[in-house]
Amino acid sequence: MNKFLALTEEKRLTILNAALQCFGKFGYEKASINDIAVAAHISKASVFQYFGSKKQLYIYLLEYCKKIIEGLFDKEALDSETDLFDRILASSRMKMEGLQNQPFILQFITSAWEENSPEVTDTLAILTEETGRFRNDLVLREEDALKFKDPEDAQPVFQILLLMAEGYAAGYRGAAAFDFQAVMEDFEKNIAILRKNFYKEEYLK
Repeated sequence: MNKFLALTEEKRLTILNAALQCFGKFGYEKASINDIAVAAHISKASVFQYFGSKKQLYIYLLEYCKKIIEGLFDKEALDSETDLFDRILASSRMKMEGLQNQPFILQFITSAWEENSPEVTDTLAILTEETGRFRNDLVLREEDALKFKDPEDAQPVFQILLLMAEGYAAGYRGAAAFDFQAVMEDFEKNIAILRKNFYKEEYLK
């Protein structure tokens, strides 16, 4: 790993983007080190020198994407939002805008959600748990449930929104183009419907 970190930033990004693209397109099992090496314009031996194994490269990419994505959120701005739906919209917009110029990361993480290779499922399970805690801490507040007609609906509605957001992202995988603005407008409309149906009258805007 030290040899990889000693490379120039431009060279590191070239290698990472090549690996993200290959794993994102083919999945863990079908992506090959040779394909990654060709895409990165380096030798196959260099990939092993830098990362040790295909599995270690994949794990490195997972951690790399996690760090990039978590850095996209302005926690102070989200803390200033007093409404759950507004917080979710704001956080989704931050993530979408941040990933517009990093399509390989979005392609990779949507592929990782569907990954079932035994070699990496344990790592993915741990990462999913960590990501879930981060996401919940980012947007959920204890008082959010008080605005719902039935406070017990708050968590299921949150899960619906997460599945919806994942569905939008999954729709990008393999697409030639992705209209982020259209996605956000559609997401906002669906949030408005949920707000209208689940919130108490006094909290409707």
